[in-house]
Amino acid sequence: MRRLPPSLLMLAAALATACSEAPAPSAPLPVAPVAPDVVPAPALEPVAAAASPASIATLPFAAQLAAGRPYAEVRTAILEAGWRPIVNDACAENVGGEAVICRELPELEACSGTGEGFCLMAFGSTAAGQALKLRTVGGHDGWAATGEAATMRLDRADLVAADPPADRVCGSSDFLTFLETFAADPSVRAAWTAPLVRVALRYELGEDSVDVAALQRAAEFRGFPVIHQGEAFHHVDANGAVDLAPLALRVTEPDPDTRDVAFDYGMSEGNRVRFARSGDCWELVEDPDPPSP
Repeated sequence: MRRLPPSLLMLAAALATACSEAPAPSAPLPVAPVAPDVVPAPALEPVAAAASPASIATLPFAAQLAAGRPYAEVRTAILEAGWRPIVNDACAENVGGEAVICRELPELEACSGTGEGFCLMAFGSTAAGQALKLRTVGGHDGWAATGEAATMRLDRADLVAADPPADRVCGSSDFLTFLETFAADPSVRAAWTAPLVRVALRYELGEDSVDVAALQRAAEFRGFPVIHQGEAFHHVDANGAVDLAPLALRVTEPDPDTRDVAFDYGMSEGNRVRFARSGDCWELVEDPDPPSP
């Protein structure tokens, strides 16, 4: 067996510890047998409560979520039902190496051990307001195989709610006033960014570019690098530095309940995010354009 670098050994150990401490659901799905030399991984992250069999049963693809199903077949059923991968920025670091698998499977969060053990996945539905957390066994090599040839198989599934923060306070029902507050106040930005933001991603796989409709958790979304201060909007770079030059924003109304906010900066071909009416306020729900290659 190939020896792992210390950093990945520490990751696998942490995953194994969290797994042993994670609360089990009241009626967990059967767990597939695991080879003795496989390092176990946990649920994706602690959750308030694991999914009950009844909640799993409400999903249109529930029949595919039995332990032992080929992952490629499970994945196809989930995507065909309109659910999207939840991308994790730490995937490449967790997997190590070139981590091509993070582009092939945007829903991947981490794999333990040498790639022969558990992998952690996440999908979401903004319509249902839910996130589906999966654990697979068998390593990710040859993940696309189906039927008897499949080595990567489902081990566990948990369904959790993707709810917005409670007691959200809106700066203003007037969109332009709200936008200034949203860009100026981190607490307002956090409260009024959807728990799962729809994003369009573009991955390079060999000589091909692949566009992927995905989701990002609000805490990881970086698609609106804008701040409002000193009576103007400004661009903020990846390191948090604020460009003191005013940034012009273009606000359009695709329909009465939607506002698109776009801006140009540097050599970019433009950036755009979408807000949707939420009660008497507005919520950032989408980054609809894939980045330029």
